Amino acid sequence: MQKQIDPFETKAAKIIFFGVMGIVPALVLGIAVVGFFTAPSSRQMAIEMFSTETVHGVVDSVYNDVPNHSRWMVILTNGAEHEVEPPWLIDIKKGDSLSKNKGSFLFEVYRKPNKKLVLDYRTLIPAEK
Repeated sequence: MQKQIDPFETKAAKIIFFGVMGIVPALVLGIAVVGFFTAPSSRQMAIEMFSTETVHGVVDSVYNDVPNHSRWMVILTNGAEHEVEPPWLIDIKKGDSLSKNKGSFLFEVYRKPNKKLVLDYRTLIPAEK
């Protein structure tokens, strides 16, 4: 009968094995904790999202995109689609001109005859805690 070889025959092998098995989970946990505390806040993400979008065009239609988490969307006559915040739905109608420049928080709605409505994304950004 053959003698079985024990991989942990020596004390050094045991120390190396259990050291590696302890370090790997500790590193994974450490990376997760650091990522949690250094991730941008929801306020920072909203500021970034709202300030980088650009919208220019005339509203062709407004619809509820049910498969996409029931987001309200406008389709512009140039074919572009843009998400509309629910509190602003009552202010946007077919035929309105929409304007939002990159870097600005002001979303402008132009309606005939000579009516301009300015909606501000900063009212939708959550307050800092």
